[in-house]
Amino acid sequence: MDALPERLATRTLELVDIASESRHEAAIREHLLDLVPSSLVRAYGEDEAFLFLPKHRSEAPLVVLVGHYDTVPAQGNHPGRIADGAVHGLGASDMKGGVAVAIEIVRDLAADRAGPYDVGLLLFGREELSVEHDPLPALFARCEPVHESSLAIVLEPTVGQIHAGCLGNLIAELVFHGTSGHSARPWLADNAIAWAVQGLAGLVALPRREAVVGGLTFLESLSVTRIAAGIADNVIPDRAVATLSFRYAPDRTPEDAERHLGSLVPEHASLELRSNSPAARVVRDSSLVDALLAAGARGIEPKQAWTNVADFTARGLDAVNFGPGDPAFAHRRDEKVEIAALVHAYETLVKFLTTAIDDDER
Repeated sequence: MDALPERLATRTLELVDIASESRHEAAIREHLLDLVPSSLVRAYGEDEAFLFLPKHRSEAPLVVLVGHYDTVPAQGNHPGRIADGAVHGLGASDMKGGVAVAIEIVRDLAADRAGPYDVGLLLFGREELSVEHDPLPALFARCEPVHESSLAIVLEPTVGQIHAGCLGNLIAELVFHGTSGHSARPWLADNAIAWAVQGLAGLVALPRREAVVGGLTFLESLSVTRIAAGIADNVIPDRAVATLSFRYAPDRTPEDAERHLGSLVPEHASLELRSNSPAARVVRDSSLVDALLAAGARGIEPKQAWTNVADFTARGLDAVNFGPGDPAFAHRRDEKVEIAALVHAYETLVKFLTTAIDDDER
């Protein structure tokens, strides 16, 4: 294995082998903080979010490489291994491969202070939890320098493409109401589960809406992700609760999404909202995004998921997703990232960060 592929694969495996399930990130956090080069100084460091900026800022545009270091729970895929041209293991695709690329880039660029951009690094945890645990809103509220970013590149799995925007994610509970009673005399009760079966059948059969935003086609989806009912085998339940995940396109505001979901509530049910992560603005009309494409990104596609680009675009800052992982392997037992993809992401980003663009193109 050549030097660069071996270095990226080794760094990725090193990170994969440090357990970092959400809420248990201390070990990997400290490890990563030790790897940040001295050419970067901590501009913010609280509550699982750490922003590093160049010690000596120039007038150049600020580009921030962004990565989360937590993972979902293990599925027998920790520790990892290197085999068949890939790094296998928990978090390899989502997104320790991307974090490894970002770390190696800032370390390699540390000695070069004359590039066309100031390059920052944002590392954070608790990404795999619901929106109320997101540490980035506090960062934006308390750290003025982050608002100087010209482009944030979130190294989520995108198979080397730019994924622009992202879907919103509305989580709600659909509560079906009935009347409890003895299961030997069900005609004297009103079964909430029966209402749930009937009501959910209509919801899951709804066609997916396509929305073209910024020239990219986003697919909306409404899924039932949990269902709970019943207190005993001989009791007809008076309550059944289904958790819904509504992934909505960037042409809807959070309020629009809530109104739409509310319009779908079936008979004998009520809706209780739990969380709502806004969709991200689609960033395409940007000379920096054009430059990233020219540097080797494999086209531009919609982000068919929620990511932290939304934290940036909600505050008027440009952000896109670009990373080495494959979304198809995220959160899977056989999760992996191809070493060639690590190299491609590294080389594309280094070319982008070291190639000047004309002022009239900005």
